[in-house]
Amino acid sequence: MPVEYLTLPYLTTGLVCLLGGVMSSWRSGQPRKPAVMAAALAFVSFLGAAREVIAVGHGHLVDPLLPCFDADGLDAVPMAFYAALTLMVVVVAPRRDAGGRAMAGMLIISLATQIAYAAAGWTTLLSGWWLSCLPFVFGMFGVQHSNKLAIGLLIASCVALTASVAVMHAETFGNFSPGGELTFGLLVLAVMCRKGVFPLHSGVVQAFEKGALLPVVLLFNGHLGVLLVAHSEAAVLPQSAKHAFDILSVLAVVSAFLISIRAFAETKPRRLLAFLYVSQASFILAGIAAANIAGITGSLVHWLALSAASTGLICIVRVLEVRVSSAENPMVHLGLAVKAPRLATFFLICGLALIGLPGTLSYCGEELIFHGTLANHPAVGITLLVTSAFNAINLIRLYGILFLGVLPKHVIDIPDALPRERWPLTACVVFLILGGLFPGTIIGWRAETVQAIEKALGVAAVSMPQR
Repeated sequence: MPVEYLTLPYLTTGLVCLLGGVMSSWRSGQPRKPAVMAAALAFVSFLGAAREVIAVGHGHLVDPLLPCFDADGLDAVPMAFYAALTLMVVVVAPRRDAGGRAMAGMLIISLATQIAYAAAGWTTLLSGWWLSCLPFVFGMFGVQHSNKLAIGLLIASCVALTASVAVMHAETFGNFSPGGELTFGLLVLAVMCRKGVFPLHSGVVQAFEKGALLPVVLLFNGHLGVLLVAHSEAAVLPQSAKHAFDILSVLAVVSAFLISIRAFAETKPRRLLAFLYVSQASFILAGIAAANIAGITGSLVHWLALSAASTGLICIVRVLEVRVSSAENPMVHLGLAVKAPRLATFFLICGLALIGLPGTLSYCGEELIFHGTLANHPAVGITLLVTSAFNAINLIRLYGILFLGVLPKHVIDIPDALPRERWPLTACVVFLILGGLFPGTIIGWRAETVQAIEKALGVAAVSMPQR
């Protein structure tokens, strides 16, 4: 087949913009301005690539300057979407989080994630995977002594993926006989360490509790673990692939359920938010590992909804921590809705969208995931429904801790949402609501990828010989 190219080097341009933002932010006395400019230019560039992929409707479009990067139906939309999230985070970031090294570190995470998205091969994806972890390893966001477990699991995921790629290249390419199972097993281990699947969720929780919140949201909302599963479904298919995906789907649902129960014991906003996030993120893995059209479609839609909603929630929590010292570990309900009604409204809408309120985009994604998991295991689908109810309760608990109750005497006056906070949060809310009202458009963006993955699994199930 002839190679199809993007009309312009959109991918190279976007990556160069982010790299330039890293260097200029590190050296600048006011790092926010170059970071915002770099993120905005990268967003425009990746948006151009996504537009062309959607217009073509099939195949891969290779970057004309660097053929090691391409865009397809799986990663083109997330590229543009993640660039928008990066722009939102660097704009909303409080001044104390916007130092030169910290801002450069956030842009490095964004650059690494985009490299993984645009990777045309496993080696390039591996380089992005490693690079996304390095800002935490080298302490670009402050001292990380209390965050060793989170960093250790990130490194473990990198090592597992490296081993998988090494085994993959050692095999006869395309012939997944004995080593195929080992390759796939290492990929699954990398995903579990990265996404925090039970019992490895403690690393993600620790990253939320003791790490820098805004870099953490950029790291985990890249959803590189889901990207890896999607790529493996379409390419790395050992003979036992369908059975392995089935087990992974059940494991993800069990993880979501147990973590939602564990969250009932929490009162610290950061930890409670972490448990909510990990539980809801497990839905994505459960759906895509269900390996049917409904589950895969729901996962790719919920990927976008969860990223938008959780980014809004985490940005609001960080803004409140900067303004109210007791927000990190409140002894009583803070009642901040009195002084910050806009932030309270944004938080409630993003939170309800996170747990699948009807009329929001995540409702559509979760509904499809339920159908996908029910088709394989009815008990698993029912467990997801119960998990959603538990997560809704925990979300309301978190909202109550931060915004309901009597305002403490030491909180004399705090500003409500500032303009640079208000407009990004408004854009986030509008996306979640319009996506829920018109889900067909977003589902259409992902249709080609869903069909390709489902076809690959179906062909594998039929054509691969049984031992």
